Amino acid sequence: MWIFDTFVCFYINNDMDFLDYQFNTVGFYFAIILGIIILFQILYYFIVYGRVAFFKDNNLTTDEKQKYIPSVSVVMCVKDDAYNLEKKLPIILEQEYPNFEVVVVNDASKDETEYVLRVLQEIYPNLNVVNLYNNVNGFLGKKYPLSLGIKSAKNEIILLTESDTMPLNYNWITTMVKGFRQKKDIVLGFTNFEQKPTFLNTLMQYENLTSAMNYLGNAMLNNPYMGQGRNMAYKREFFFETGGFISQYNISVGEDDLFINKNANSKNTAVVLNRDSINLASPKEKREEWVIQKKKHFKSMSHFKLKDKIISTLMPFATLLIYVSVALSILFQFPWQYAILPLVLKYTFQIIVYYKSSKTLATKQVAFLSPLLEVLFLFINTTIRFFTLFTKKI
Repeated sequence: MWIFDTFVCFYINNDMDFLDYQFNTVGFYFAIILGIIILFQILYYFIVYGRVAFFKDNNLTTDEKQKYIPSVSVVMCVKDDAYNLEKKLPIILEQEYPNFEVVVVNDASKDETEYVLRVLQEIYPNLNVVNLYNNVNGFLGKKYPLSLGIKSAKNEIILLTESDTMPLNYNWITTMVKGFRQKKDIVLGFTNFEQKPTFLNTLMQYENLTSAMNYLGNAMLNNPYMGQGRNMAYKREFFFETGGFISQYNISVGEDDLFINKNANSKNTAVVLNRDSINLASPKEKREEWVIQKKKHFKSMSHFKLKDKIISTLMPFATLLIYVSVALSILFQFPWQYAILPLVLKYTFQIIVYYKSSKTLATKQVAFLSPLLEVLFLFINTTIRFFTLFTKKI
């Protein structure tokens, strides 16, 4: 809290007597609005983001691991990613779980993917491969090949991941399925990004952490609205009962978050955040690839339920209002020192929550950069959203 103490000392020693200052009424109103919005954000940090930040990691005991062991099918769709398959798939195939298979859908790859999978099949009998050689239906995206993978799966639980992602240890399956012990149909997990010494990686780490605090925090408050396709699970029977992706085949994106947005609710969804449940993905290394990924997400968000569109954009919009209110209150002659004080409070609580969440999710520490990155993303996301409106095919 040293930041807050420093500013308190500044205000105590300042010559200006706050009570004697003659306020401009308009500036005072904007200052009140500023205080209300910042109070809202601070409450949101602790009520929603705090669910992740102050999560207590209760590792499973040996008895708990043995109590519930449903059959599991790990399903992934892959296209032209032989390098990652060779490097990361064995860690999934060697999971310490008694009854599981891995189903890989090879979506018409033109590299060495089919060869790598054939070699791995000779080593691992629990690897099943579905090869697609052309897109006979004309559907874009992963929904159709992923549906084939789920249809080919033999087991009760479908655990989704991607070829560029790997578990941090050999207890990933065991830990993720514990969410089904409460008779849930959907389990949401978290995927971290590998840390790189680049500015783009810092942006991705911040964005991934912020998104996770929001959707996982809301899910833990019984309001699930999206999930990560790299680390989530649902019951196979539930997938087919809800119609799978049939109603969404015409939408090329959102095989993960749109399915959750449509079918998840307060009673059927659980969140698992134990360290053993977290997996690690390769980050985008080119700015263009990252922008395409963001466009896909915004395209997917456009199909969310209205309340979930609001929830997913609530904090950025509040941040925009904060800075507009600061500017207008100062413009209308409210003392700048007192207009900035609420910002210092916000930054203090923001840094605390981001710091704790980074610890919980084992991410790159971006807490002290979060106030700056928050403003930067207002410009980045607004720009990309604008151009996404004019992009028909991603």
